Amino acid sequence: MPLSWIKIRILTYFKKRKSKENINRTQQEAEKEENPYLPQLKEILDAILKKKKLSYEKLVLVVIDGYEIENVLLAIRCIGSELNRLIVLTDRAAYFENISEKLYEEQGLIVEFFSKTFEKIAVLGEEETKGNLILDFETGSERQEEIKFGRKIYIPVFKKPWEDAGNLDITVPIGYNTVIVKNIKTVHKQPCYDKFEQAFYENE
Repeated sequence: MPLSWIKIRILTYFKKRKSKENINRTQQEAEKEENPYLPQLKEILDAILKKKKLSYEKLVLVVIDGYEIENVLLAIRCIGSELNRLIVLTDRAAYFENISEKLYEEQGLIVEFFSKTFEKIAVLGEEETKGNLILDFETGSERQEEIKFGRKIYIPVFKKPWEDAGNLDITVPIGYNTVIVKNIKTVHKQPCYDKFEQAFYENE
């Protein structure tokens, strides 16, 4: 067999191997950046707020938009009816138009939008900054800087895993620690949209 042909076969082998490794890595990253507990966010927050002795009436939620918009909208749908204040840091405010209108029409909640800048995120932990609970939807690949949350409740949705603790309990990362939330079932389902939202995404 000619030497050149052997070289070609060797190069082809390593090229295929590298391609397969990249595919596996991409799949692992995608799995890592999923959170099957999002549909149960209301139950989870109920338990966390009870542990922290914070009521929904006094809750000022800050949402850091990131990753897939469907996850962020699902979370707001889960808890929107309980909120008196909602602040969203985002670079794609148009995606929130329908749900913000719905919250205003149904309960008079005016969603406050701000650009998701490094400066805005950097001061979230300061006492004078609005918000006492931060729900972070960014992934580690989107932002490497550590968010300084101070004494506020900081919950990363994708940067740290929410894990099965057995007996339907899960561990939820809060700041540098974790909290065990009991009796939460995993539900695998896709977020659903109303007809206006569906039309919006289909025209993108």
